[in-house]
Amino acid sequence: MRLGVIADDFTGATDIAGFLVKNGMETAMFNGVPESVPSLLTDALVISLKIRSCPVGEAVEKALSALAFLQESGCTKFYYKYCSTFDSSKKGNIGQVTDALMEALGTSLTLICPALPINGRTVYKGYLFVNDVLLSDSPMRNHPITPMLDSKLERLMEGQFKGRSAHIFYEDMVRGGEHVRAMIERYRSAGDKTQYLIVDTLFEEDLKTIAQATEDFPLVTGGSGLALGIAHLYNRRLGRPNEEVVSFVPKRARAVVIAGSCSAQTNAQVAYYKEKAPSLRIEEEKCLHQKGYAGELALWVLAQEQDGPAPMLYATRDAAELAKIKSLYPGEDLSAMIEKIIGCVTKILAFQGVKNFIIAGGETSGVVATTLGVSSYLVGPQIDPGVSWVRSLDGTMHLAFKSGNFGMVDFFEKAQEMCHE
Repeated sequence: MRLGVIADDFTGATDIAGFLVKNGMETAMFNGVPESVPSLLTDALVISLKIRSCPVGEAVEKALSALAFLQESGCTKFYYKYCSTFDSSKKGNIGQVTDALMEALGTSLTLICPALPINGRTVYKGYLFVNDVLLSDSPMRNHPITPMLDSKLERLMEGQFKGRSAHIFYEDMVRGGEHVRAMIERYRSAGDKTQYLIVDTLFEEDLKTIAQATEDFPLVTGGSGLALGIAHLYNRRLGRPNEEVVSFVPKRARAVVIAGSCSAQTNAQVAYYKEKAPSLRIEEEKCLHQKGYAGELALWVLAQEQDGPAPMLYATRDAAELAKIKSLYPGEDLSAMIEKIIGCVTKILAFQGVKNFIIAGGETSGVVATTLGVSSYLVGPQIDPGVSWVRSLDGTMHLAFKSGNFGMVDFFEKAQEMCHE
């Protein structure tokens, strides 16, 4: 088996790639579909797309293009990776992409497994929880793009998925992989047209059970948690230990922290790091109306001491600030304008010799990665669960891309402490 992963955003790709590496599978990652098949002898290939919130037709087209590349690269098992909080709207795109991949692979049954227990994402009786509260009661309720107002996965799937769902509840999960496998076979033989299996998942051990029971599935879907189970099964089949396979150590170099996410966790990380390092807020008014603002921000970063902690630029706001700012600028696409400024700042900093970028936020990470023009990466040591250092294949750039809700409160500091001469 060679595993091929299609991730719906950039931080999601680094998230799952990090779990694969942490659990013994050497992994390469690509920002978009490469033009040619690489000569990399890795256990897994991960392709990062930006399809979470784009039009459905575009999302499906890009996912199928990624699938074709992975098939050409020798992958035989495929994994559609979306967010562990099932980030989507009633219009998609998780369901439509899943259905298109199933049709392309000729399979009538797949797995719905967003769980990531190590980061507090669990499923019980088909309900998705975040740190012991229902998804709909978590901060994801106030997400600016995909507010999650329900927690029942089957209801969240309505309107996106065209087939029928079935559940495997926890009382069956605890009976082990063989029992779960027998249940799957009953669903297959019942003729009830079940296409999606929703599995309860409370602990990491459950991920190993799921991986064993679905070993022959050509396609699985979910958050990054299932990567742990797949990696353990893969290594067991090969007689290898489940040990981290780190292909590089991040180098100490001139660095910057850029925080664009407005999640509760990134707010806490920004507040913590502001006490440790020089920090400057990215102002919405200046993004909209001040020419040369990106240059001003870049010059501030370059003026900071190189030997101390990396300076931080942040556009992070709490929910109240965000609501107030939106009311001040009705009709303005503030997110797009801030991303444009961050892209310009990134270009200037890279030209001036900044080599290490530590980024918070999926959209922000995508902007930085695209601006830097780095399309292929080796995946290195994990900083926190779901977040790893990555390195450009030529070894010149080291990057840490963090999903908004991931990482401990000291993440920005910890990432730099892992860098060596």
